Amino acid sequence: MEKTIFVSIASYRDFYCLKTLNSLYSNAKHPENMYVGLCIQNKEDDEDCFLKDEKYAKNIRTIRLKDYEAKGPTWARYLCTTLMNKEDYFLQIDSHTLFAQDWDDKLISMIDEIKRNTNSTDVVISHYPPGYEDHGNQNVDNTKAYTICEPNFQPNGVISFSGSQPVSTTKYIKTPFVAAGMFFCEGKCIHDVPYDPNLPNLFVGEEILHSARIWTSGYDIYSPTQNVVYHLYTRSDQPHIWDDKKNYNDSDAVNKVKMLLKLDGGGEVPSYVNENIEKYGLGTKRSLEEFYEFAGIDIKEKKFHKNFCETVENYEGPSDNSSIFGVKNTITKIIIVIAFLVGCLVLYKMFFKKSGLDNKRVKFQFNRM
Repeated sequence: MEKTIFVSIASYRDFYCLKTLNSLYSNAKHPENMYVGLCIQNKEDDEDCFLKDEKYAKNIRTIRLKDYEAKGPTWARYLCTTLMNKEDYFLQIDSHTLFAQDWDDKLISMIDEIKRNTNSTDVVISHYPPGYEDHGNQNVDNTKAYTICEPNFQPNGVISFSGSQPVSTTKYIKTPFVAAGMFFCEGKCIHDVPYDPNLPNLFVGEEILHSARIWTSGYDIYSPTQNVVYHLYTRSDQPHIWDDKKNYNDSDAVNKVKMLLKLDGGGEVPSYVNENIEKYGLGTKRSLEEFYEFAGIDIKEKKFHKNFCETVENYEGPSDNSSIFGVKNTITKIIIVIAFLVGCLVLYKMFFKKSGLDNKRVKFQFNRM
């Protein structure tokens, strides 16, 4: 039986949403096993996001809200997860995303490959994907997957990320960062680290909090080695919730982020935002201090001392399971084999010399190597 994937899509007045659904199903290797949890937040005259292909329309579970009922992307993503139904894997994207061919097979293979070649048992794959314009572009090297390089401090005191860069490597880069626009894991991850419904209007701060919760819960986060989704950034032609809502206010959620992550400048956190904090707080398998150490973040000095696009010692990735004397690197294996043969030849020649035998028979064998 083929594995199933639940795809979480939160859409706020996004007329690219239908294009996203079409790309998702037309490029999947096993579209019949793709299930979508879709949260649509539209005005009445906005274009609907409804897949017309009846073959797969039954796989789409939808929550519909009025635009004025929306409470930001973090809350909408929580609503999407309520539509999940024991699927094997979970993928979160934005509603303006395009997919590579066989994207489902590629993502599942990456999880399997990481588990097979590293010590990681609980795995997340996440990054900022390349842009919409790179999808199908023959002039772009899409074999170079994007990695989030380093964080930064925003004016409100919350940690954000400084974009991503394409990295030319066949190995998986272990990072501490989870991006909201491309987040893939096994389905049990959503049970272990459930989405918090008490983060109203949160945008900046969503990703660093989710990263810390995932990492402290024992999950290892990796950048992919292949680009499987493409994201439409900026969207200047689209409405945004913070522009539409005159009373848009994320201060309660931001203060909660600062409290949980022990960042300076947080104010009072209302009780309603702190409901079930033991369920929606940090994990218990690793500490927050360990997270900051691995991420290279100094919250007191507001400085960073790691760049995950350059720090090669964080690379982990697929390798050949065959080995010689415990060595798996191909070039090293070749060197060992040559050294071994030369050593045998030297010993062979020494044996012939001590035995008084004619060693000319050995010389032509060496010259043929």
